[in-house]
Amino acid sequence: MATTGRKHLVKDFNHFITCYLCRGYLIKPTTVTECLHTFCKSCIVQHFEESNDCPKCGIQVHETNPLEMLRLDNTLEEIIFKLVPGLRESEFTRCSHLSVCSLLRVMWPI
Repeated sequence: MATTGRKHLVKDFNHFITCYLCRGYLIKPTTVTECLHTFCKSCIVQHFEESNDCPKCGIQVHETNPLEMLRLDNTLEEIIFKLVPGLRESEFTRCSHLSVCSLLRVMWPI
């Protein structure tokens, strides 16, 4: 397989690994199954408290319960952690004092 010799930087992939809502790296990437747009889990859950539409394309996700149409993307999460050194650890540290994040210690062993 021929290589072009071009090295890719993390910034080359930022469009694919950042959240449309918060503009940060995707944390617990969660995909809307109706349109396949992906957001941080906390961002999209918070958005769906006010709206049933995808914040990126505007499609109605579900008439009454859009949360049923969300799926975690664990593969993308692992790719992001490999592309962005220290992100897993900083996210773990950031939320280690919150009871909601206690499960992260099991899911993201350091």
